[in-house]
Amino acid sequence: MRFRLLHLAALLLGLTVGAAQAGATNEVAYASLGGAAVSFSELTDGAAIDGLLTSGGVQFGERFAGQELAVAKAPRPGTVAQDWFDDLSFGAPSVGLTLLAGAAGANLGAYNYGDGDGLALFGAGPQIGAADGFGAISARFTSPVSALGLQLRDADGGAITLSLYRTDGSLIQAVDLSGRSDGRYAFARMGGAADIAGFSLTNRDSYYGVSLDNLVLAAAPVPEPGSALLALGGLLTLAVGRRRAH
Repeated sequence: MRFRLLHLAALLLGLTVGAAQAGATNEVAYASLGGAAVSFSELTDGAAIDGLLTSGGVQFGERFAGQELAVAKAPRPGTVAQDWFDDLSFGAPSVGLTLLAGAAGANLGAYNYGDGDGLALFGAGPQIGAADGFGAISARFTSPVSALGLQLRDADGGAITLSLYRTDGSLIQAVDLSGRSDGRYAFARMGGAADIAGFSLTNRDSYYGVSLDNLVLAAAPVPEPGSALLALGGLLTLAVGRRRAH
């Protein structure tokens, strides 16, 4: 009987941990992550970045190998004219999350907002020379993390998506940031699973486009599974009691 109870307890623990690791993400307070932020302060205002960029130990590009680059259209607010945006909804990243740069002039750029946060990184997008910030930004981390925070700049309620990926290219979650204003946002894996290896940020914000700033990577605390742990504790107590009785 003791063996059966211990076996059941172990099974319950395995199911609890497995369920937590299989979950997606929770939104958490940006300030709770701590750690140094990738602020892009070394970049030059107005610089066009035609290759891959490494900043703060994180590598940035336009997309991952396996993602097909397409063009999406969205109308400008109050007008019949349309803007063009990078669209990465076709295809999926291949194993290894190999970063690719966009075409010359359509990859990445830097803009100084002239405030306390200074420089930010934007995706140049397909309208070369006509508009900036309408392109995709993808990032690959040195090692997987369980939480990340970022600052969105020039976010004016447009359609924004943050897609989180594992090293094997599988999608953890596509976080819908549509309707968000400028601000700092953070997301942590449920169960504390450290498997976020990179992300792609795309938008269809026809006001000013979107820039990325103050990226923070961190290990998230493992939340207590609550009732499952209580049940596990009860089973272990019962098992110990029966052992003493024999």
